[in-house]
Amino acid sequence: MDSSFFERLIFNEVTTLVPLILAIAVHEWAHVAMARFLGDRTGEQEGRLTLNPLAHIDPIWTVLLPAYFVFLQTGSAMGAAVPFFGAGKPAPYRPQNLDRKFNGKRIHMRTGELLVAAAGPASNFVLATISVVLLFVLVKAGAPLGPRSIASLVFMFALMNTGLGIFNLIPIVPLDGSKILMSLLPRNAAATYERIGTQLSWIFLIVLVMGGARYVLSPIQRVVASGILSLVE
Repeated sequence: MDSSFFERLIFNEVTTLVPLILAIAVHEWAHVAMARFLGDRTGEQEGRLTLNPLAHIDPIWTVLLPAYFVFLQTGSAMGAAVPFFGAGKPAPYRPQNLDRKFNGKRIHMRTGELLVAAAGPASNFVLATISVVLLFVLVKAGAPLGPRSIASLVFMFALMNTGLGIFNLIPIVPLDGSKILMSLLPRNAAATYERIGTQLSWIFLIVLVMGGARYVLSPIQRVVASGILSLVE
């Protein structure tokens, strides 16, 4: 490994982990904020109703594992490093406390759980949309899309948030997609799904750590990247 590799590695780690941590912080905050809006103060009481990344960082899933994938990608033929997934500390909330009323009727607990689960991925798609708009403005103002440019970093942030949003919608325990699906299934089917999914979750995590996520998200991100570039160029 020569000095140019370490220079690329440091650049990729900094320009990947910092925005990734910010994206994950917004994701977890959105879960807590939605739960608070629906009546549950658990996350607020535990200091999680904040955009301060330190409140949401998990040392392994937010920092070490993404950093490891950035290292692998930097050493490969890829020109840029975009982690295929990352996670923060789970947002705490109590479903039974989701008691907000709409039109005089208390929200159904399962509907509340669906909204709390969906808030996280939705926040990533919002960040991705804002990034695309900003990228459009930068490109039209003459900013280059070359390596290490501001426009390129904004482009990668859009891809990162798209990847996080899609990844978290996969209906596998413990991802948000599984909670959304369980909220939609009949109760008996949801209980069975949760039980089986919990038992298989470690297999799922091992597959992810071994790089399995890229086979799901990489093709999607290529399509998204082509779509973004067609919009801004």
